[in-house]
Amino acid sequence: MQFNNWNEERKLKQLEIELISDLYVDVVQDSMELKNIINNHDKIFIKPLEHLDSCLQLENPVDFKDLKCNLKIKLGGHYMSMNSGAYECYKHQGISVMKNSGLKIKLFEYYESGLNWLKTNQEIQDEFSRDYMIPLCVKYTNKSLELSDENYLKIRKDEQAKLLISFWIEVYKKNKRLHESLLPDLKELKREMEKELIANSKDPKQILKEAKQQNLN
Repeated sequence: MQFNNWNEERKLKQLEIELISDLYVDVVQDSMELKNIINNHDKIFIKPLEHLDSCLQLENPVDFKDLKCNLKIKLGGHYMSMNSGAYECYKHQGISVMKNSGLKIKLFEYYESGLNWLKTNQEIQDEFSRDYMIPLCVKYTNKSLELSDENYLKIRKDEQAKLLISFWIEVYKKNKRLHESLLPDLKELKREMEKELIANSKDPKQILKEAKQQNLN
C-alpha cells in the first residue's frame, strides 16, 4: 500500500513538472512576442498616424514634394497569438495537481484576466475599424491606404474624418498600453515557474532548448 501511494505521488509530481515546463515554454514565447508587438505599435501604427494627424492639423497644407513618406491611414494590428494550448491542458488535468498556490494565482491573472481583457479590447478595435475607419479609407485613400494630394486637401476640410483619425491613434495607444500592462505579470509568472522548476532539479534553459529542437524536427 505504501509503495502504491508513493508511486502515485511520484506520477502526480512528474505530471505537475511536465505541465509547468510546457507552460513555461509558452510564457517565454509570449514575453518575446509581447515586446515585439509593443515596438511594432509605435513603429508601424502610432507614429505614421501621428504624422498624418499633424499634417492635417497644420494651418497650411503640406507640400507633398517635401514629404519623406506618403501620408497613410494605418489599419490592422499586431495582436497576441493567444497561444493557450498548455494552459488549456493545465485546466483540464493539472489544477488539482499543481501545489504552488502562488503560481496558480499568477496563471489565472495572466490567462483568464490579462489575455481575456486584451482579446475583448482587440474585438472592440476591429469593430471600430470595420464601422468607421474602413469606410473612411474607401472614401479618401487608394488600395495602399495612401492619401493623394487632392484627397489630402479634401480630408483637411472634413472635421469628422480628422476627429476619427485622432481617435484611431488613441485606440492604438490604448492597445499598446494594455500589452505593456501584461509585461509585469509575465515577468512574475516566468520567475515563479523558474523557481519551481529549479527546486525540482529542472533547468529552465534546457527546457527551452529542447522545446526549440522539437519545433525544428
